[in-house]
Amino acid sequence: MYEIQLFGRLEVRTRGVRLSGEDLGGAEPRQILALLALHGALRKDELAELLWAGRPPAAVEDTMEGHLSLLRRRLDPEAADTDSVITTAGGGYSLVADRVRVDVARFDELVAAASGRTASRALRPLTAAAHVAARPLLEDVEQPRWATIARERYRLRVVTALLDAAGHACAIGDPRTALTLAEQALDLDPTCARGKTIMERARHALGDDSAELRETHHATPPAHSETIT
Repeated sequence: MYEIQLFGRLEVRTRGVRLSGEDLGGAEPRQILALLALHGALRKDELAELLWAGRPPAAVEDTMEGHLSLLRRRLDPEAADTDSVITTAGGGYSLVADRVRVDVARFDELVAAASGRTASRALRPLTAAAHVAARPLLEDVEQPRWATIARERYRLRVVTALLDAAGHACAIGDPRTALTLAEQALDLDPTCARGKTIMERARHALGDDSAELRETHHATPPAHSETIT
């Protein structure tokens, strides 16, 4: 089984070994792995478009196959390409679904599990989802446009999960938890009006001094922040 971490730095854990950075074969093989982990499967032309931002090299398929071959060797030096966790079929590439676990997929599953539940039953999967996504997506894959877009998309999804969880906490009479979750959402999106509203509701329910709570909030380091370039 391959455990693929996309929140925080890109990392693969398998058979007691952790692979990251140059362990995965360089910038292009790392990006290929991240893209397949995000999408599950991509056609060759889709992968090339994302990987080279619309400016692929002349021998694009040979170049891509070279990167794939290197990545497969780094993931499992003993396996033949035909036994790799990365398969080639239908004009594209994909990860073998029953051999990988990806933290982004886990985040999505937890958010989906909360949908339609009562406040008390939705709170736990939403807070678990926020915990899974406690660090920015692919924080060590800085330059490609696709990574910046994906990072921003998941930042917004984490904010929504935190705010939904905070709202549920208010609804079940747990203002302290609601305040903590709203603070985390505001660390990611300081202009979020919904977060400010929930925070004020929680403060009112707690009866705490607003100035003291504001000072506590600013003194707490952000749980999940980044600079988008």
